[in-house]
Amino acid sequence: MSNCNVTFYKKTDGKKGTDGYKNYDGPQTVSDLSQVLWDGTTFDNDMKDDISWVDTSSQTWVRVYSKANFQGRTALIGPDQHISMKSLRDENNEGDMDDTIESFQLYDRKPDVDSSRVIANLLALYPASERIRKNNRYATEWYAQDSQYRIYDPSIVLEGGKVSFFMDMDHIQAEQDDHATVSFSMDLNGGFVDRITVTYDIAEATQIPEWAIKLIDGSIEAAKYGAMAIADGAVIVLTDGIGVVATVEINMLIKYTAEALTFCVDHLNVVLGAVFKFQSDGGTANFPAIVSHGIARLVLAYYQELYGPDTNEAMAFDEQRFFSTLGSGRWIETKHNPFVEFKEDVYSYRAYYPDNTFFYARGGVLASVKVDAITDNQMDDHLVLQAIFDPQGRLFAVAGSVDIFSIKNISDYTAPASGVFAYNAEGKIIHVVQGGEEVTEVQGYSSLEAAFADSLKGALRKAGDEYNINITDRQVILVDAAVSVLKAMGAAVSR
Repeated sequence: MSNCNVTFYKKTDGKKGTDGYKNYDGPQTVSDLSQVLWDGTTFDNDMKDDISWVDTSSQTWVRVYSKANFQGRTALIGPDQHISMKSLRDENNEGDMDDTIESFQLYDRKPDVDSSRVIANLLALYPASERIRKNNRYATEWYAQDSQYRIYDPSIVLEGGKVSFFMDMDHIQAEQDDHATVSFSMDLNGGFVDRITVTYDIAEATQIPEWAIKLIDGSIEAAKYGAMAIADGAVIVLTDGIGVVATVEINMLIKYTAEALTFCVDHLNVVLGAVFKFQSDGGTANFPAIVSHGIARLVLAYYQELYGPDTNEAMAFDEQRFFSTLGSGRWIETKHNPFVEFKEDVYSYRAYYPDNTFFYARGGVLASVKVDAITDNQMDDHLVLQAIFDPQGRLFAVAGSVDIFSIKNISDYTAPASGVFAYNAEGKIIHVVQGGEEVTEVQGYSSLEAAFADSLKGALRKAGDEYNINITDRQVILVDAAVSVLKAMGAAVSR
């Protein structure tokens, strides 16, 4: 038996563990104690919510969780402990851990990453939200772009030199929610290990492919190194609140941030052009943007745990610059989220308050917004816009897709999407086509905005021709309206 050893007991007399017991030796994880029986017992005597005492040996660290899959309330137990779970409070001091433990992680040294702090950091990035319990899991619900979404507390597993993240997200609907499952791994410096994967379960769309990005793909390298070149030579100082821990070249963190940021280049291409069956509120079309923000914010939460609070000058969204650039001056509060109405040509449009994720070490911004074409019909058409801005607030990448309300029952219909337009390391405009499988250098455009608008208008007209849809001037000019919003967003996050 090693010095990394833990014994759980079913009961206690207040001085030691009694009755049923279960011993584990060596680093390991158990994700669901409802599938584990107490030693020497038979069917239906599982360990779920049934632990009252814990003994640990001299090199044991064990993190216990109140829910399966390393979720819920949590506490860390160190070496040479012999404790009642009634005396062990969770890390948020919400209550003791007696008869609540459903999963645990066993280590032979103190974990390098405090998973409970990562989750707390993540929740802080959703300030206007409501904490709930659903299906015996902790989750957070909020409104974005006038639709409701849910993010479940992620499972975080430390194994060797990597941290694996698993997270579920929902677009909440009256009948059947849209669902996405996210997984990725990072090393203990904040770099990605292998790939990010996202699988979608869209209520009326059975053709959504699993999305997986290998971070060594050429298209992502082109975008990533463009982002890295922005902050060449700068440094940041990392502190632990007491003193200087290290001075780190910002190229390293920008590299990590760029990987986190440019994942949506590929994500957008695969998902935005997929077979979504256009919900009336635009919430399904906006769901991939919500997933992008969820991944980006979880990465940010992990960086905050690794490197401490970000001491760099924070990037922010300046509402007055947004209004002055857009040419409209106030938020309207009659929907779930604030919005602004404005004119483009002779038509009226609506833009919601943009969702913004500001990256660690002033690494840039992931921004998204839904722009509506205001009509006299029952429902509006929507354009979902995602953009990446560099640390100076300059547009680095953009993609969009149009959700046409009148499309109902075309079985093979694909939403008009622009593909992603970005800059490469030489400052030239590139176009990443669906799936990230092809990157082409774009000629004849002076800006990303112009290339994006031309591409999306072309996709709209192509959809009209292919599916016999009457594409209106209002729908075409919706793209111009989105470009106006995009420019206002850039002005709002610029220094």
